[in-house]
Amino acid sequence: MEFVRRHLFFMVCGLAALGAVALGVMGLQRMPGVANELRGVETVYRQLTGLKPVNLAGIEAEQERIDLLLRDRSDVFGKAREMYGYDPLIADVFPEGDSGLRLQFPRAYQEAMRALMQRLSCGSPPTGRDENYWLSRIEDEKAERADRARGSRVETEADAPVMTPSGVLTTAGARDNAEARAAMAAAQRVYCFAVDYEGTAAVSKSPSLEFASDLRAAADLTAPELDVLWYAQVSYWIQKDVVDAIVAVNQEAADSLVGKEGNPWVGVMPIKDVVSVRVLEGFVPLDGDEVYGSDPDGSEDAQPPGTPETVFTHSGSNDWYEVVQYSVKLVMDVRDIPKFIDRLTSNSFHTVLRVSYVSEPPNKKIVGKVYGSEPTVRVVMDFETVLLGEVFRPMMPESVCDYYDISCPPREAEED
Repeated sequence: MEFVRRHLFFMVCGLAALGAVALGVMGLQRMPGVANELRGVETVYRQLTGLKPVNLAGIEAEQERIDLLLRDRSDVFGKAREMYGYDPLIADVFPEGDSGLRLQFPRAYQEAMRALMQRLSCGSPPTGRDENYWLSRIEDEKAERADRARGSRVETEADAPVMTPSGVLTTAGARDNAEARAAMAAAQRVYCFAVDYEGTAAVSKSPSLEFASDLRAAADLTAPELDVLWYAQVSYWIQKDVVDAIVAVNQEAADSLVGKEGNPWVGVMPIKDVVSVRVLEGFVPLDGDEVYGSDPDGSEDAQPPGTPETVFTHSGSNDWYEVVQYSVKLVMDVRDIPKFIDRLTSNSFHTVLRVSYVSEPPNKKIVGKVYGSEPTVRVVMDFETVLLGEVFRPMMPESVCDYYDISCPPREAEED
């Protein structure tokens, strides 16, 4: 025991060494198996990474088709944006502009609507003041004629008739008629008649162009809600297209008079009176029960149909676009109706839905609005336009998206 006690340390170290040798031998014996397994995994990996598709040509052709479709889609929406040409009146006010931007919008809107009226080269029929002016002038002309007659030895002929047998005012009759002289003077100053929204209180009539009543006060310190601005913006875009078409048709007629005797005026213009342009506020749903519509007869404003069921396209807003309807009521030369429709709908997303018209009675006594001697009608035209979601939904306020349950792109509202 004494020997074991004295040499215990060396015995333990020896046993540890023998154990290490044994483990080493066992490990060496197992290493080839582990190495083989690793080599097998590596082989499988190389095989997997080296695999080629069975139908590589087909997959590449499909990828090319997908890339082509994506490019075509991008080109289509790019051209659509160009065709619309619609920019907000205030940059960055949509979709979630702050109160400062919203406060700028009413003034910009009023200026833009005023510019549309100016582009029409329009005016109003004569007023009582105009008639009083011509009444005074006619008295002066009569006095001058009387003076010339007294200085002549030739007896004056009997006055020419003032009316024809059919009841039409003659040139001689119009010469001394203050109402007729005022009416002709008013018509010869402008290309067409229209009622400006700024003067509706004085004449007790509705304006020719539709003006957003909530935006009349440009100096209001309360920022309008974004949905009010959005509907006003869409209405302005559409009305601008209508005005552009009216101006194009009338300007073509005016240009044709260059180098000829005579001046452009209502009597020779295709479009003589802009009675009303009315845009349906909001979007046309797929299903609806409100039906409007107007007859061409009378002076009331034209109203769009209101539902897809009442028009031949049966178009309503859906997952891809929104539909807006509007109506235009004009007094114009019947022969130029196709020309106006062509100017408005060509290279655009506007579609004519309905056209109806009645003959405008002849103005035999030449009073009020003088339209000339051409075949004139009072026409109502209903249209619809499409707002592609890809183009307009990124601008659409969240409140509008929520109201119509439209899936608009996510955006973060700016804090006022």
